[in-house]
Amino acid sequence: MSKLNKKFVSAALTLTTSVWMSGAMLLVPVAHAQSTADLQAQIAALLAQIQQLQAQLNASQGGTSSYSFTRDLTVGSRGDDVSALQQILISGGYLTAVSAPTGYFGSLTQAALAKWQAAKGVSPTAGYFGPKTRAAIASVGGVTPPPSGGGPVVAPASGLSVTLSASNPVAGSIISGATTAARIPVFAVDLTAGTASGVTVQTLKFTKQGVLSDTAVSSAYLIESGKVVAQYSSLSSGVISFNGLNLSIAAGQRRTFALAIDPAANLSAGNTVSFYIRSADDITAVDAANNTITENGMFPVSGSIFTVTTVSNPSIAVLTISSSSVGGSVYAGTQNVLVSQWSTSVGNSPVNLASLNFKVIGSANKGDIKNVKLFINGSQVGSTLAQVGADGSAYFDLTGSPARLNTGTSNLQVYADIMGSPSFDFRFELLNSYDVYAVDTQYNVPVSVTVTGGSGALVTILQGTITVSLASDTPTGNVAKGGSGTALGKFTVYAAGEPVKVKFLDYRLTFTGTAADASSTIAVIANQVKNITLVDDAGVQVGTTMNTPTNTDSTACANTAGVSNMLYTNCFGTNASNINYIVPANTTRVLSLRADIQSTATFSTIQALLLGNSLNLQGQISSQTGSSGAVNGSALTLAANALTVAKESSFGNQTYAKGKQNAKIASFVLRASSAEGVNVANMTVRSNTSSTNFQNLKLRVGSTQYGITQGTLSNDTDYTFSGNLTVPAGGSITVDAYADILSTNTGAMAGVASFKSCTGTGVMTNSSISCAAATGFSITSFPNGQTVTVSTGPTFTIALNSNTSPTKQLVMGTTGVSLASFDFTDSANIEPIKITDLTITQNTGASVNQQFRNLTLWNGAAQIAGPISLSSAAPSYSAVFSGMGTTIVVPQGGITTLTLKGDVPSFADGCGGSSTCTGLENTTSTFQVGASSTASTVALGADSNAAATHSSGTPISNAFTILRSKLTITGASQGSTSGRTRQSNDYIGNLTMSAASSYQVTVNTITLKFEGQAVSNGTAISVDLIDPSTNTRWGGAGAASTCTTGPGNSCTASFSFSSANSIGAGTSKALRLQVNSSNFFNAGTVSDSVSITIKNNTDVDWGDGSTTTGLSLDSVDVGTGIVISSVSYE
Repeated sequence: MSKLNKKFVSAALTLTTSVWMSGAMLLVPVAHAQSTADLQAQIAALLAQIQQLQAQLNASQGGTSSYSFTRDLTVGSRGDDVSALQQILISGGYLTAVSAPTGYFGSLTQAALAKWQAAKGVSPTAGYFGPKTRAAIASVGGVTPPPSGGGPVVAPASGLSVTLSASNPVAGSIISGATTAARIPVFAVDLTAGTASGVTVQTLKFTKQGVLSDTAVSSAYLIESGKVVAQYSSLSSGVISFNGLNLSIAAGQRRTFALAIDPAANLSAGNTVSFYIRSADDITAVDAANNTITENGMFPVSGSIFTVTTVSNPSIAVLTISSSSVGGSVYAGTQNVLVSQWSTSVGNSPVNLASLNFKVIGSANKGDIKNVKLFINGSQVGSTLAQVGADGSAYFDLTGSPARLNTGTSNLQVYADIMGSPSFDFRFELLNSYDVYAVDTQYNVPVSVTVTGGSGALVTILQGTITVSLASDTPTGNVAKGGSGTALGKFTVYAAGEPVKVKFLDYRLTFTGTAADASSTIAVIANQVKNITLVDDAGVQVGTTMNTPTNTDSTACANTAGVSNMLYTNCFGTNASNINYIVPANTTRVLSLRADIQSTATFSTIQALLLGNSLNLQGQISSQTGSSGAVNGSALTLAANALTVAKESSFGNQTYAKGKQNAKIASFVLRASSAEGVNVANMTVRSNTSSTNFQNLKLRVGSTQYGITQGTLSNDTDYTFSGNLTVPAGGSITVDAYADILSTNTGAMAGVASFKSCTGTGVMTNSSISCAAATGFSITSFPNGQTVTVSTGPTFTIALNSNTSPTKQLVMGTTGVSLASFDFTDSANIEPIKITDLTITQNTGASVNQQFRNLTLWNGAAQIAGPISLSSAAPSYSAVFSGMGTTIVVPQGGITTLTLKGDVPSFADGCGGSSTCTGLENTTSTFQVGASSTASTVALGADSNAAATHSSGTPISNAFTILRSKLTITGASQGSTSGRTRQSNDYIGNLTMSAASSYQVTVNTITLKFEGQAVSNGTAISVDLIDPSTNTRWGGAGAASTCTTGPGNSCTASFSFSSANSIGAGTSKALRLQVNSSNFFNAGTVSDSVSITIKNNTDVDWGDGSTTTGLSLDSVDVGTGIVISSVSYE
């Protein structure tokens, strides 16, 4: 560390200690001559001094200790670590294009790093800074870049605090040559106003130090957040002055300003320069009372040191931007207008456009230029500006995502909405080169910009316009007689660019139908409509109401007023007597032409039109006149029937069981015309059946009852229901009739209820309305309801479910066995069926004990009945599930599957301590529902409670055999399953026999079947089952079995066991299957396969204790065969 650095550090530590000591003293509650404001000012000054010393450390040269690189670096990387790497490359003579670090990793840094890697033996020499290069750098030592300046800023109690900003630029390069960089940030300062008052900064001066002359600085700027807020006033004797700033800083707030310079061309490389604020005298500021204030700070406040460097191959980028023409005029209110266009030309290297600051001048109101967008080569860049600023600025900040301008030319366009200021003009200017901020992508430094034709193109704003269109919600469909204030047409009127006065509007009503004839008079029109008005969507009436149509003063309107062939023409306002209706600028108004439809109206349709007028509009700013266009409304039909009724077609004829309660016997639809809705007060329904068939007639709309229930019914009798029901305009309501079906009669009954009449009032007109029969029904013959067929009751069938348990063996003591699954199907499709009682019969042999206990009934995963015990006696035990109520319901037209489960008693429980159990062991049974000898199922209609008839099906389950134990056999191939070598004693597979845990088993015989090419012919094959524990034949077998090959590609080998052939309860015995495979057939050119299986369940004879012989394997376990081995040979 240099002596200078040591002094800086010592001073910083001393000042830090002073601050802590001052704070400690402040905590002591003793009298002190200084005020709180003085102490706060001291603290702020001390902190500022610490910050200043840190900044001076930043400006000094770093030490020689190694920099700790923590990431990979490549082209495009930025930061202090890039600067540290560049310093190493510059010091070693590898990076010569620049004389000081730039902090940006470009192609020059990549090439220099590749040279360093080659010199240091780092491979590959690709110029990528990765783990290998970081390790090599660490081994030779690097440089420590200066740390970032800045620290906490405390607002003083009063005055203005001046401190070096944390964003102060680090030491770097100033590129100067034939072309130079521009707007290079060289210094940043924080100005913080005291908490007592806001501050206005009027003058700010920066002093230059180093070996650069004043002429080396072409221009200087004061920048805030990337935007130039001032250009320097003068540069004299090394002092850059900014006068007349008028920069306001709110009380307790901070603003950060950067000093940027344009260097002159062809400066000498290696020269250095830095900038500082020398003293409080370099800043002039006043408080809110316009009193001059004294600035607080540790002066001088110094920035970093910058070194002049030159670059070549390529040289620094150059950018020229030139104005292009656009349309010279635009109508006020026009949106997305091309208002400014520029051509850019980039040389040497691409640049990133970071900001663009247009100045909009002219007589137009800046606030009328809205939604300003910047496009480059047809694509928008940056955010849309809501409007041009009050100061005329249109500043596009692209720093977050700069726009790339490649070498060559690009097209830059500005679009905006021109929402006002008719008869005025504007232009987008780029008068100053610093209004364009672009950065060289090669060197990451701002470039100098040349602006040509910076005044831009002048655009004149023409007068506003009115657009008249048919409103999207204009009425369509029907109008009702007696309708008051009925909308005949709705029209939108849009004023673009300025408020527009409507002086007069002509309209026409066109009638068709029986009222339209050539001799029609104004009196006939008066029988159709009256009280014609024009009203906007803000509730403002336009013009005067025309109470009774008239053709008086027919020449006053622009279009001749009066009636001709039922075309009635008139106007609101005239050229001599204006209505003076004003549509605000850039606003849409909706005008509704309304009239009262007379109860005497006879027309078929009516259509409203705005005829269009010439010179009936006047701009309120431009005073220019204009004309409105013609618009036709929709033809509206006079509704002949405001309300109709018809049978609901989607509800078909119905079949119910006698006794059904609350049966839907009819359904009707009420439809209102689109003219208006109807409030229905009464509906009358006729009963077409006697009191012996139905009772308790009611009407429902959805789930809501309409009117009261009519208890006893008589044939051909009308019943009236009253209530509140609204049928919406153009909509419909379904009304359903319900009744209870008595148990007296059955059969088909057509139209048991018919709709006779209804009355109500119009929702808008409040006129009386009676419903009419819909198309297909005469007024005197209203629609009958649906045909209802009353049946004796539902029917159902029973069948065995396809997934019922298969035939299988059951071991004593097994619980929760699924015994049978039965499908109960509703076959009548009348109503759901509830099964209250169910008897399932067990069919077994005589003198057989009860094989099952704890029987339960299941519906899916839910247990719904049981456990119960079997009743009756062999051979037909019964499981009776009774009193289930509504637990089991077969849906109408659907299927319900019920599963019977039970437990098999253990030997001890089922055989009463006997050593044998002939009444239970080795016995077989099945289960049956619907046996003809038993009333097995009691079922009722879920709604009617009528008896449901079991129409067909007496399914029987698969058989179950009860055993004391059970033998299972599995197999597995041994060794390679393909390409095996033939040998005389070939261990080909394993056969494993297992006994259930309940008791031991005895194995008497096993037959194995050989199949495949290997046994197609040849010599007989010897086969052995070897006990691996003794390496001898198992079960007392005296000799090997023989499998005699021959045609058919199969043979069998059988084994009989006479001793030691038992397998203990819950144990297994594994045997080796050995064959003389050398006798297998050898086809020579193809592999020869063989599969060895227990093919059938009868291929094994065994006993379970109740018998020592005569049992077969469970067919479920055998399936298509138990594979003991499946291999092939070379």
